[in-house]
Amino acid sequence: MRPHPVLTMALFFIGVQVGAVLLAPIFLPQMGAFPDPNDPVNPLIYIALVLLMTGLMLVLIRYGRKRILQAIFYIAVFVTLLYVFTPLLWEIELALAPDSDGWASLIGAIAIAAVLMLALVKSGEWYVINVIGLILAVGITAILGMSLGILPVMILLIIMAVYDAIAVYKTKHMVALAEGVTPMRLPVMFVVPTRRGFSMENLEEEGGITRKGGQERSAFFMGVGDTVIPGILTVSASIYLPAFDSFILTANLWVALGTIIGGLLGYLVLLRFVMRGKPQAGLPFLNSGAILGYLFTYLLVYQGIGLGAIGLG
Repeated sequence: MRPHPVLTMALFFIGVQVGAVLLAPIFLPQMGAFPDPNDPVNPLIYIALVLLMTGLMLVLIRYGRKRILQAIFYIAVFVTLLYVFTPLLWEIELALAPDSDGWASLIGAIAIAAVLMLALVKSGEWYVINVIGLILAVGITAILGMSLGILPVMILLIIMAVYDAIAVYKTKHMVALAEGVTPMRLPVMFVVPTRRGFSMENLEEEGGITRKGGQERSAFFMGVGDTVIPGILTVSASIYLPAFDSFILTANLWVALGTIIGGLLGYLVLLRFVMRGKPQAGLPFLNSGAILGYLFTYLLVYQGIGLGAIGLG
């Protein structure tokens, strides 16, 4: 029996964050996105890059340059896959051959990335998109989580929640972007079919990513960013909070777990609106839940909330 799509999306949400927490310590410090993790300017740089990339994508879609957009995405996906697999394979290589020079791990990462890209280009079916999207989400969440301290992450989550709400409900350009990019079969959204035989080939014929006029939903869609952004706080908590011993887990991991649970509760609230069939801004719910889960668990574990809760103590 196939799991319910809602449960599957929840598993994506959990899997990305747990995977990122496990992967982040493997990354070398120089692989971080920012030189100073605690600089509050970092999230503003990230937001500026998001706006710049979003604008570029909308322009390319508007003027029918989807091939160019697709090529940009393919390059970005390939490079990100290398970032994810190279340190992972390097750890395995060192365990097997401590004197190794690292070439085997690099060649292996290139081979794996090439195979995944070939599957994406040749097939582009929903299961290929989901596998690559999951790998990308774990890697990006781990890199950004290790690159940003608690305060910059809090700033990022709040700004991104506001931006997502404006982009979906006010300007609606995020909806237009999703509808323009999804048929290109790029790993920017998780796709969870509601019936057997679903194919990305028939996506536009079945109404695209939105349900129209009571039409039966052929698949559920969740943006990869909806798992990445709240997950950054989870990873940051696991790395930058004090890791003294606690019951079963260390203190920082309890707060990371609480952040995941808070995000999941936000996801459940979001579902009430998603079920109505209209596009919804996920980050206001997910980010709010993650922040509240973080603060509540921090209070329980560290017995108080002070400047240390935002990484300034």
